[in-house]
Amino acid sequence: MFAVAVAFTVLSSAVASRATVITTDRSAVVDNTFDYIIAGGGLTGITVANKLSAAGNSVLIIEAGMNLPDEPGIYDAERRGELGTTCNWKYTAYADDGSQLPWKIDSGKCVGGSSSINGMVWYRPTKKELDLLGDVNDGWSWDDLKPYMEEIEGFIPPTSLQEAQGAGYDSSAHGSNGPVKVSFPTPMRIPYAQSLYKDAIPIVFPGLNVTNDLSSREGSGSASNMWAISYDSVANINRRSSAAYSLLYPASEQRSTLTVLTEHRVASIVFDSNMTATGVLFGNPDEGDTLYTAIARKEVLLAAGSLQSAPILERSGIGASSVLSSFNITQLVDLAGVGLNLGDQPGTGASALVQSSLMSNTSLIDGRNLFAPVISLVNLKQLFGEAEAETIKDDLVLPTISLSAKARLGAINDQIIQDEMPIVEFVGESYPAVMTAIFWPLLPFSKGHVHIASASPFADPIVTPRLLSDSFDVKFAVKVARKSRELFLSAPLQSVIADAYADPSTVGPNATDADYEAWLRQTSFAASHWQGSTAMLPRNKGGVVDHKLQVYGTNNLRVVDVGVLPSQVTCHTMPVAYSIALKAADLILN
Repeated sequence: MFAVAVAFTVLSSAVASRATVITTDRSAVVDNTFDYIIAGGGLTGITVANKLSAAGNSVLIIEAGMNLPDEPGIYDAERRGELGTTCNWKYTAYADDGSQLPWKIDSGKCVGGSSSINGMVWYRPTKKELDLLGDVNDGWSWDDLKPYMEEIEGFIPPTSLQEAQGAGYDSSAHGSNGPVKVSFPTPMRIPYAQSLYKDAIPIVFPGLNVTNDLSSREGSGSASNMWAISYDSVANINRRSSAAYSLLYPASEQRSTLTVLTEHRVASIVFDSNMTATGVLFGNPDEGDTLYTAIARKEVLLAAGSLQSAPILERSGIGASSVLSSFNITQLVDLAGVGLNLGDQPGTGASALVQSSLMSNTSLIDGRNLFAPVISLVNLKQLFGEAEAETIKDDLVLPTISLSAKARLGAINDQIIQDEMPIVEFVGESYPAVMTAIFWPLLPFSKGHVHIASASPFADPIVTPRLLSDSFDVKFAVKVARKSRELFLSAPLQSVIADAYADPSTVGPNATDADYEAWLRQTSFAASHWQGSTAMLPRNKGGVVDHKLQVYGTNNLRVVDVGVLPSQVTCHTMPVAYSIALKAADLILN
């Protein structure tokens, strides 16, 4: 059993007296007053609560999912596939015509949120993209956010054996004393395959360099990946370092001022006549639509994620009149950007069959569930070649579009063209019998939306991703899909590959771009790096929150999750999410 310091272990009397309360019993919450109420007990909610409660404030987190500290599918990093829907919303994804798409949306539904179920991949964004965020929002540049990324991270350097098997690092690109542990796995995954991928990648993507550490970002590069994990030598497992295991469960993080109510959902926000948030309405969906009140003395903070914070605003009367009037919800604030600008990266993968004599070689292929042992970040020139890249640059001209879209798309254009930011992520993976390339556009132009489905307080939202709805995204995806075949046909991998077109066999050596596009549209799924639905932008450009994360037209109400990012980042989102949460806590406290 994984020991935690909250009602699941024997605590010293000193610790017990200051223990955080994690409960399903709402009697301690209904009609009670807290300094801060946080909707959502995921990564950002826990991080903000940790800092606010450490300063002596009373904090209530209301989390829809269960508290599962002893669940092996969560704490054992390599058993994450065992959870099913236990800690996962598995939202339905919808097409523009309202039909259901064939894949579900993964999103954390338990204490720790998506940090309890995600792939744990850890590397930082680039300085240039955060400086671009800071150009639009005062106080949000690289220099503002880098200290938070250092504060949260507790990097564990690789052993000499891990280094011999591909691990590398740049100590200046990591924090060393933070609560979230980041390391390479023990043992390393598929070291032989890693070396083959690193030999092949520069051939397939000319100009791309193999580096020691993806976090020492200078744009593009390829390296062995590290995860938010630490090795437990007693249990002989790689332990997930989620927000809950890092900032909620440890004895050192106990707070008598912090209460976490689980298996309840925030439905909407309560306002006074001055549009000051004074509390929330919440309930347990398993008990019907009955709602209860909790009172906020200082602020209400939305940390429900990109797919839930916007619907909470809409149920509270904040959003576009066209959405609210459909469900007879009285509009309190006309804020058209709520739920729009929703973005994620459209991913899929292609596999090659390994030679039969190598099927049992676990240094080449294995069944371990640690995603993405080798990651390559590829820019426009490396993907298309210099001549074709120049042609594409000329085509990346903004059409006549709305101010909000122009602000967003213009920012993406600048990153792709001027800053030579990576535009695709290319993962070298393996599974039993096959080597696999998984890939997605990093800075997609395609944007979707998320809105309420009804006036019911607990109905799941309608999520319309609109992946690959932009022609440039399709162009990038088709090209990188073709590159996956080049990878398997390259000299380094041909020594181990029996069939470079094993999966999908429908896209063979003579496939056209149209064939690839059809396959991509059938198989692409969201990478679960959702952002943008409560964008931090000027109000007249589709913004929902200002640079202090305050919702326009309200008082004492902020959004503190990744939904505030107006455009995608070129990394997996955990380091940025933690920095948003820590920055939010400082804004609130100061």
